[in-house]
Order: sequence, then C-alpha cells, then structure tokens
Amino acid sequence: MSKENEFIPKDLEFEKLMKKAKRRSLIKMVLISLVISLVVLTGLYFIGDTVMKMKMEKEINLDLSWNGIVGANVEEQGTTYNYSPISATAKTKLVKKVGGVPIPWGEEEKVFTILGTSRLITNDGPSGSGSISDERIPLYYQGERVMEFYHPEVTYKEVFDDRELLNHIDEHSVVEMAFSFDKGYTIEEVNSIFKEHIAWYWVDTFSKEDIDEHNELNGDDQFTRGHTVNGFEAYGFPYNTHPKAMPASNFISILQMMKSDGGSYQNEANKIYNNITKNGKVKLEPKNLNIIGVVVTGKPSDLKKYNDASVIRAATLGATTNQY
Repeated sequence: MSKENEFIPKDLEFEKLMKKAKRRSLIKMVLISLVISLVVLTGLYFIGDTVMKMKMEKEINLDLSWNGIVGANVEEQGTTYNYSPISATAKTKLVKKVGGVPIPWGEEEKVFTILGTSRLITNDGPSGSGSISDERIPLYYQGERVMEFYHPEVTYKEVFDDRELLNHIDEHSVVEMAFSFDKGYTIEEVNSIFKEHIAWYWVDTFSKEDIDEHNELNGDDQFTRGHTVNGFEAYGFPYNTHPKAMPASNFISILQMMKSDGGSYQNEANKIYNNITKNGKVKLEPKNLNIIGVVVTGKPSDLKKYNDASVIRAATLGATTNQY
C-alpha cells in the first residue's frame, strides 16, 4: 500500500455534524418514547381507577344488601372511603339498636386496587374463655354478650334460659335478648305476642341436611357444649315501626337479587332460597316465612313480661347499655 493512501483525510466538521444529528435523533426518540409511555400509563391508570370505583360501588352495595339480612339486630351506620393513587379503602361501621340506643358493633374494611382486585380486612370475631369442661362458654364481642339461637328441630345437650339474669340488671339499662321458639310461626303470630319490643326476626333458613348436621354435632360426646347459631350467623330482618314498611318483603327482594347477581354471596343466597322454598315447591312470600325466633330489646322490666310466653324454648342475653 502506498504511503499516500495509508491515511484518508478526515472531515472533522462533517463528523461533528453527524454526531450532533445522532444525539438529536436519540434525544427525540427518547422524548417520544417517554411521551408515549406517559400517555399509555396515564390511560391505563384512569381505566384501572374507573374499574376500581365501579367494582367498589358494586361490592359495597352488595355488602349493604347482605348485611340487611344477616346478623341479629345489626345494621350498617355508614361507609367512609379513603383513596390513595393506586387503591381505595372502604370502611363500614356496624351498630346495634338496643332500646333505641346505638351500640358500636365493629367495622368491615375492604381494600380495592386499580388492578381490579379487592380484599376484606377481617376483624376479630366473637370469643369466649373458660374450661373445656364448662357446660357453656358465653361469647363476647366489642365487650358485649353475643346472642345465641336454638333451632326448634335440633336436639341440644342443654337449652339455656337467660331470663333469670334480668333480675340482676339495673333498671336504668336497656338490653337485647334472643328468644328461640319451640317451632316456626308466622309474622302475624309473632307480632301478636312480641310486637311491643321486637327488634329483629330470625327466619328459618335450614335445610333437612343442615338440621341433621346440627343434630349430629350436638349428639357428639366429644363436645361437652351445644352447637348453637350465634348472632353473626343468623338470617332474618329487622322490625320496622313505620305503618307502610314491609321488612319481610325487603328480605325477600334482597334474597332474590342476590340469587341472580350476588357476587360472592350468590351461592349462599341460592342455598337459602332453595331451603325456604323447599326447592321451589313453596312460593317465596312473607306469609310463607317461618319465624323461629326474635330479638327483643328494652328495659329488664319490659322483657320480664315474656317470662311466661309458652312459645319461647330458649333465651340468651345479648348486648346491654345504659339507657341514658
């Protein structure tokens, strides 16, 4: 190779221009990518946020409806929402109305995310303490007694009657008490006896299989105590003093709605519907609801009026509070 061809003369100005153009092109591409990514992420965020709010609205409404038929003498007081960039928390307060006095009964808290997921933050449930050999260990929640119910077709080791406790409660207090009946009654029959102090009706939602299971559990000698239905597990509806109110119809409407589109409650709603209607053989209407218990509230002297009611098979004390 000749010396004159050994080195090709370089155009330094041209190289500078090329490098500058490459930098500009690279910066332009980066900026365009950032803008596109920002637009896409913003769009996905708003889509996720919209889906989250729609899901939250639907689930909270379903929870509201379901809480209207489960939980003895428990009602929702309101829901508050707390939002963050990627999630939202819905906190629902529950109360009991005992003799007109509201008693806090815990909270239900759910977390929703823009990914379309939801999660229930569970609260502590009812608990009790005692010896394994005790005939009965009353349950407590929020510092108050939890009512128990006894199904009329289940045989228990022992059926308890807490009406004697009314003699030891101050007359300035108001209390709630669950009365379990000896059989199923119509709403009209129940009202004729307890209307003055009814707060809530317990509806028979048991199937024959449920009754057999409870009988089996209560007949098991390995368990010294009876297997009852606590207030958290009971289904029913509240009493309403308004002359045009139809709480039983509301119970039926909620059940029918949940049966067709009840989200996580749909399977349970279907089971209850089938149990009440005997798998479609009985029409679901107020007159066909079997009321197997009630919650009554008032002063101790008010509830003592039912000491001689022959329909009462069992009585368990619930929450108590000062009337004033």
